[in-house]
Amino acid sequence: MKRKNLVLTTLLAGFLSACGGSSSSDESSASVSTATSTIQISGDLSPSVGQSVALIATVSDKNTDVATIKWTQTVGASLELVAINSAVLAFDIPESGTYGFNVDVTTSDGTQYSESTSFTTTTANNTLNVRRDFASREGNKVSFKLSAPTDPDTGNVINGTYSNVTWVKTAGPNITIDDANTNPLTAIFNAPEVDEDTIVTFNVSAEHPNGDVLIDQVHLLIQNIETIPSSSIYDNVVAKVTPFNVNAPMAAGLQNCIYANYFSSPCSLSDINLIGQDYTDPTVDQIMQRVITSHPWMAENFKQFLIEQDPHDDFKKLLRSVSAIVISYDIRPSYYWVATGAIHLDPEDLWLTPAQRDVIDVAPDYRSAFGQELQYIMPWRYVKNNQYANSNYPNELRINRTIADLVPSLGALLYHELAHANDNFPSSVLSSISGASVYNAFQLRNGATIADMLTTAHPKNSAQMTELAQVKFRGETPTQLQKSYTPDDIVGFFSHDNAPMEYAYSSIQEDVATLFDATMMSLRYGIERDEAVTETSSPYKVNWGQRGRIKDPAVEPRSKFVFELIFPELNSDEIYNSLPNVRSLAAGFSWNQALTQGFVTNAVSVDKFNTVNANKSKELDVSRPIELDLLRRYE
Repeated sequence: MKRKNLVLTTLLAGFLSACGGSSSSDESSASVSTATSTIQISGDLSPSVGQSVALIATVSDKNTDVATIKWTQTVGASLELVAINSAVLAFDIPESGTYGFNVDVTTSDGTQYSESTSFTTTTANNTLNVRRDFASREGNKVSFKLSAPTDPDTGNVINGTYSNVTWVKTAGPNITIDDANTNPLTAIFNAPEVDEDTIVTFNVSAEHPNGDVLIDQVHLLIQNIETIPSSSIYDNVVAKVTPFNVNAPMAAGLQNCIYANYFSSPCSLSDINLIGQDYTDPTVDQIMQRVITSHPWMAENFKQFLIEQDPHDDFKKLLRSVSAIVISYDIRPSYYWVATGAIHLDPEDLWLTPAQRDVIDVAPDYRSAFGQELQYIMPWRYVKNNQYANSNYPNELRINRTIADLVPSLGALLYHELAHANDNFPSSVLSSISGASVYNAFQLRNGATIADMLTTAHPKNSAQMTELAQVKFRGETPTQLQKSYTPDDIVGFFSHDNAPMEYAYSSIQEDVATLFDATMMSLRYGIERDEAVTETSSPYKVNWGQRGRIKDPAVEPRSKFVFELIFPELNSDEIYNSLPNVRSLAAGFSWNQALTQGFVTNAVSVDKFNTVNANKSKELDVSRPIELDLLRRYE
């Protein structure tokens, strides 16, 4: 994602720390005329049971992007509606019957419109589902994805996958699908420019494992937006976000100064400041006053996580150092940005239901192609009791999660991003912050951040790893020498140095964050991180590896240094004495075998997996992908 201006391009490099388908070809609509415009509901008004339905609300001569929209179900069995504030309402039909809906639209000039529609399900059989019909601003990211094939009679997921998948646009402007995407089950692209709200429709064909050729249809509403000024901080299109609490004291600042395309310089501290400048010990409700999201469920899940999974109030305390929490379907990777003081969270770590997950963009982390010419990889994982701490949730399966299931991924993400915020504005300075804006307050602290102090007191020593990190995480072109490095060379560069993991070499800020997140996950949840150096192909033989590297004698002083500056109120001696000692992973074994120090084990909790997805065929392959630093969803 591009971020520019403020003469920030170089400086901020170190601090950038929805879809569905419908198989019905019967397109219907309902509309009502007003004095000046017509509101129209189009989409799938003759759906079948099991179908992913789209209802699309447009207003003639008006842009829905700048409208306030609210959908309400009025008739029928209760449905899970996860995009009630979007011009496109997409949902699954779980049972036959009649369903009714109302949509209220308030346009930018304050004119209010309301319309209702209803349908009765057909008896047609629906098997293929593309996720998910969607509304996107022109220029923003779009992705469609197929769900796993199911048994036509029972609806249960079966073994196998769709083949011979084709995506054919049947209506709307030209679309350029990303040809770098090698997964035929997904279509990834940017919404093209339009002069008015425009509907694009794709027909999707796929061969079921039983040999049947199935067809589905998916819709995208491309929303016309105002021209983005050349001076915008965000010069590429970002999603529309809304404050969780529209009556919050700084709601206008959240809307206009954090994640938007129409501001060119940081807003003043009177418009948006750090949470800790207003609240010494913020409550969950006070924190939620600073949350903005593309979909309301993201804020609701975040709130529930803070209530249920933060027993020591760590996150509430650490959140004092941010101005806002942005959660949007188009954020990948997650990041902290000093220009606004906000953290931006990828909602992949927050969904609880398949319908919620459907709206999240599936485009890969932009760094995923970096460093492929190198002869080594450094996989990592969070573990607990010799098992992966987090379960694997294949994207194509319809799986539910609990709030507790979010801990390994969301907990680590929050500790990481909030370490960035506290690096710049630790609790010790919150009462004395000055400056015109959050960014200006940071400028006035030049040279006094935790990263600055760590680098002075405990510098990293491997020049080779520092240079390689620019290839792996910043996209630099590798030299011939770097291409020649073997895994044994990397072991020599890394194992005797004092960094917690490879990603720590990408910047001094990431050094701080990776030291802190590993410490806190071990302390609070008993979850440790494995680091290793392996070959680049399966079975990823381990040349060297460690569990709990933050307790390595070379790393611990640096980890403790950071911890004491972020949490000075806690007893660091007592805490570090309680952490497990570092252990070596068994060299010569595969990455999966090394999970239990050389003994083969199933890396996925099968019992848990079958519990959350009872329809899954037992023969379905649930082997998890290898986790690489370059696929971390945060900066």
